[in-house]
Amino acid sequence: MDTTLSEISALLAKVKSPMLDDWDPLRLGLLLARLEYEDLDIEAQTRAFRDQVEPLLKDCPKTDQIWEKVAFVNQVFTEELGFKGDTNNYYNIKNSFLNDVILRRKGIPITLSLVYMALCRKVGLKALGIAFPGHFLVRIILPEEEGSAITWRQQRFVDAFDSAKILNVDDCEKRLEEWTRGVLVFGPEALKVAHPQEITSRILRNLKAIFQEKEDLPRLYWVLTGLIELCPAEGTESLKERGLLMGRMGRYANAAQDLKAYMSSCTDPQRVSHAERLLRFFETQREFTN
Repeated sequence: MDTTLSEISALLAKVKSPMLDDWDPLRLGLLLARLEYEDLDIEAQTRAFRDQVEPLLKDCPKTDQIWEKVAFVNQVFTEELGFKGDTNNYYNIKNSFLNDVILRRKGIPITLSLVYMALCRKVGLKALGIAFPGHFLVRIILPEEEGSAITWRQQRFVDAFDSAKILNVDDCEKRLEEWTRGVLVFGPEALKVAHPQEITSRILRNLKAIFQEKEDLPRLYWVLTGLIELCPAEGTESLKERGLLMGRMGRYANAAQDLKAYMSSCTDPQRVSHAERLLRFFETQREFTN
């Protein structure tokens, strides 16, 4: 797992601006999947994906009309390749691992968006992830947008989960209103381009919720480790969560180590005081041995 975490970290570190710096969505998704499938051959998976899609993409229109190309990619994505949202079993763990998504042709918004973005790259379209609240989207970047010739209200998006449906800003505003009943205020911040680190965090948090629900402690361990190592915004609280998990598993020395690291990073005195009480308890316990 350490090697995979290092590779993901290196990919994330190269992206200073997600709007300007290029990165490979397929590789990121497959690297995250390798945290579950330790023997996953990413190069072989990438070649297999290329061999599947390139014959289908060779007839992409040679045109400057961006939306003609988008319509072509949408047809390949939904009809030729058959990708669709898994509406029947949304929380199936396989929907979060890109190798399974490619195999099953089903997934959740964020993983299907990674596949869609990868297809766009192969035909010269610039497509970026959008961390829309509750439902990840893809934004098609127009050439004139590079020079800030359009306003944010003129942007358009693709919902890879919903048959690659094209949305405008009004559609997104309506969706947010329906989903949150006005709790979240709509504005350009809701449609910001996602850094691959945000994508990593979102996928890992999805998995964390699933593994917590299933009481799958070994898998929860590697998800929390991923959040600690890859997602600074999640790292401090994930240290505490992993410490508590280690305590549940009878690994009290590890639990104490994580809680000490948490206490050194946490700035909330009440939280630190609570962690100190937990630490004293763990330090009095004996390790479970097999």
